[in-house]
Amino acid sequence: MKIAAFFFFALALAAPWQRAEAIGRMENGDGSMALSRWAGNSQGQISSGTNSGTGYSLYTSVGEAAFLKASAGSFSVTPGYIRLAAQPGSVVSISTVTKSTGTLELAWRAPGADGFLGDVSTGVYRLDYSSNPAHYFSPTVFVTEFSTHVIPGSAQQLSVVGLEPNTTYYTKIYLGDSGKVIAEKSALSSESTLADLPVNPRISTVTPCSVTISWNVPPTGTEGFGIFSPGSDVSVNPAPVGQQVDLAMNDLLPATTYFFRVANLNWQGDKNFTALITAVTAPGTCLPPVTLISAIGHPMRDRSITLTWINPSTSSLRGVVVMLSTSNTPSGLDGTEYSGQTLADGSVVKSTDAAPGAVKSLLDTTGFTTSLALNTTYFYHLLAKYNGPMYSVAVSTSVFLDLPPMAPAGLIAERVPGAVELNWQPVKSSLDGTPFLSTSSIMPEELSYYRIEKSSSVGAPNWITIAPTLPINASSFTAVVASTDPFYIYRISAIDSYNTHDSAMAVDTNHNMYVFSDDHAAMLRIPYSISDEMLLANNDPRSNILIRATHIKGPYASADILNAVSYDAVKTPGNEPLPNYKFSRPELTVSVRYNVSGGQVVPSAAAPQAISAGDAAQRLGLYWNNNENYVKFYGNVDIINQLVSAQTAMTGQYQVRAVYREAGVHFDISQLSSRVITPNGDGRNDLAIFIFDNPKDSAYSGKIFDISGAFVADMTEGPSVKKSLQWDGKAGGRPVASGAYVYQIKAEGKTFNGTLLVIR
Repeated sequence: MKIAAFFFFALALAAPWQRAEAIGRMENGDGSMALSRWAGNSQGQISSGTNSGTGYSLYTSVGEAAFLKASAGSFSVTPGYIRLAAQPGSVVSISTVTKSTGTLELAWRAPGADGFLGDVSTGVYRLDYSSNPAHYFSPTVFVTEFSTHVIPGSAQQLSVVGLEPNTTYYTKIYLGDSGKVIAEKSALSSESTLADLPVNPRISTVTPCSVTISWNVPPTGTEGFGIFSPGSDVSVNPAPVGQQVDLAMNDLLPATTYFFRVANLNWQGDKNFTALITAVTAPGTCLPPVTLISAIGHPMRDRSITLTWINPSTSSLRGVVVMLSTSNTPSGLDGTEYSGQTLADGSVVKSTDAAPGAVKSLLDTTGFTTSLALNTTYFYHLLAKYNGPMYSVAVSTSVFLDLPPMAPAGLIAERVPGAVELNWQPVKSSLDGTPFLSTSSIMPEELSYYRIEKSSSVGAPNWITIAPTLPINASSFTAVVASTDPFYIYRISAIDSYNTHDSAMAVDTNHNMYVFSDDHAAMLRIPYSISDEMLLANNDPRSNILIRATHIKGPYASADILNAVSYDAVKTPGNEPLPNYKFSRPELTVSVRYNVSGGQVVPSAAAPQAISAGDAAQRLGLYWNNNENYVKFYGNVDIINQLVSAQTAMTGQYQVRAVYREAGVHFDISQLSSRVITPNGDGRNDLAIFIFDNPKDSAYSGKIFDISGAFVADMTEGPSVKKSLQWDGKAGGRPVASGAYVYQIKAEGKTFNGTLLVIR
């Protein structure tokens, strides 16, 4: 991140406010030392000092002497007093006065030396900011510190420059007094800089009743555009970086001067205007055009475009011609157009309609001769047709069907002295598995470069770019790793020229792999012991496997469901789904986050009974969808990081639910996969799987008996999840006879019995 320059205005300061505190002094036969201050605690304590290793400090409560005089052996203690500085007040509100593409001017009211009392002289301000929403804020962590003189309540302003455009920055400001006692808290500001200006705004077409304004998307992108003129504000959807955007301003008067300004919008809707643009409409007659045209592309769903508009509300309307083109200007019409007709410039008439005032919709699934294609800009031009034939001005919109490249698969991390070598499978397809047009000549719209990032944190990764633009023919990278700081996780992203990319997996220096949801609501850890199963040489699909985590946001079907995520495995490069893909051993760690607000688990207000955050370990559990129903996995609850985790072998959908849990081992019949097993090797009901809750990780065992009570077989570890047992319907390696059998699970002195039926 760039270090900002700071400009500070109108700051005043006075001496810190101080008070006296009762404190003692301890002496022994070897020496003595003054006692340290200790404020804000009701109990005293003694700790060792620094006087040749023999001194001691006695801490007492504020304003009180804990003793009059005390002595023991060679030690004696007498009371005394020391002046104690109060902690400065906190900044309670930070606002933004002005903003630009690289600057935020912040404003707040100065606190005092003690809350909002007392001037501060020869004090300091500490400023910390970050574009990372998970950034750790602390008075001891700051970007810059500078001197100040302030009077409580006085207006303060600060310009932070050198920032990135269209980026949200989180900021805190701490006041410190002359003794460098720093306020513990600060209000949090979250403001976005302005987006970069639209590139080369210009008038491209002028008619008697309309003006078309064109511009290009800046390299840093956009959250949307707007054209602003007296009495008329028009918003435009985002477009890919570098693309030309065209917008027709209709319903204008002939031979009239109009003034326009084009603005780029940041995500908060703040406008960054270009210079004023002037246009004079041509003389002539106006015919009402269509209105409220919009187009939405569906590149993943079925490679289609949904086009909507409203016909003019006039009885003289004879039709509306919809043309599909690769040009931003429409072809000329002679009145003989019909649906499906190819015009002279290669554009195609997609529809004609003559219903005045109707709201119309067109789902377009074909291009000019075949289906719509990726990485192509399609223009739609709509003209209202009247007697003559005469046509209104064209109202146009464009759609770019783009999919990011698929994330790299086949990740391998190998430690070498002083470094880690990263390797991956070259990307050859878009997100949905569509192959690139030519793997020997990949277009930038398909794949432009690889980016490598690292993080030292797994719980909430703070990604730092270490290789911003590796060429598309790269398939390896060597990252330097210091022996004093050996652990990192690495993420390799494949990025196209529009700066879009798939959710990438991560690998650490020990060859463990990770899958994160985009909002960090869930995480999957694949340990080194089974991570090689994702490589094509080591699995049944004979393909490098990629796993994505998708946070399934509510509302949910039941109030007991608090969060949900889907871990989806696919084959690469074709993106072929592998439903509920299973690893060889239950060593995956599936983690799903739950939310807490006001000391309650969210959404506890909608649940049958509210769950306090402190009761989460006894009231939350993990469920897994086996494609027929959800199976209770229980799992472990981490109330500090608000995660519910389980070790399993399965990908697929997981949910955090409200569930009552015993304090010790617990099993109920709902956790038996099937009470009837048919061990014939067809893959259906071949096993009886017993899943139970074991919060203390106690030892457990399971046995099978026949109906007379004779021992038949020991159960073995379950195949899908830790803390489970299974029986395959065999004894001594041979299938048992059909009939009823008794299962028995023992743990913590408890015994769980029941029956199941074997059918051969």
